[in-house]
Amino acid sequence: MTLVSDRSYTILVAEDDASISRALELELLHAGYGVLKAADGEAGLALGLAEKPDLIVLDLMLPKKHGYEVSRALRAEGADMPILMLTARAETADAIAGFDAGADDYVRKPFEVAELLSRIAALLKRTQRDTKAEKFEALGVAVDTAQRQASVNGNPITLTAKEFDLLTYLVERAGTVVPREEILESVWGGQHSSDSNVIEVFVCHLRNKIGDKDNRIIQTIRGVGYFFAKG
Repeated sequence: MTLVSDRSYTILVAEDDASISRALELELLHAGYGVLKAADGEAGLALGLAEKPDLIVLDLMLPKKHGYEVSRALRAEGADMPILMLTARAETADAIAGFDAGADDYVRKPFEVAELLSRIAALLKRTQRDTKAEKFEALGVAVDTAQRQASVNGNPITLTAKEFDLLTYLVERAGTVVPREEILESVWGGQHSSDSNVIEVFVCHLRNKIGDKDNRIIQTIRGVGYFFAKG
């Protein structure tokens, strides 16, 4: 395990390929991040829960405990740090499975270091606490950007980093139709193509968590985007 405690952000790299793990460690240290490392899923889960890193780079195919299992276990324990999943699989279904397990984003192997660092920076930027302490509410769904907390009719709900970002973006713009391209650019930093179904997956998660069973609150505007009802 490698820990640099005096850096602004600490990133856990859960990767069983020693050469990839070492390369990522060096690149992250050079970029100014503190680094924790785990070579299998059990160690990654233990470190994630004990050290509470600011972000986890999680390989999908880990020994002892699969990346999906690690992500689900972290979320079940209330861990809300961003999870960036690494996968050597090309199928979109694997990315969707990662989102369903609680991941916030994914990068396919082999990857460019610049792309990975860009994704990490984007995820960390979105999770920084907003000193303006803005609060938004619509139809009983409230978000507090300073505390990064959300509630439904006064009852707190648990969201992943990216779920919170998307919910905030929609609630802030309640009463207006928000185009898919705008959401992808603003919430995901334009990292996904317009034909990606990443938004659909996360909207489904949000509907489940806010109790929107009939899609009355978050409405799909076919061919355009989404509409968060105002009242």
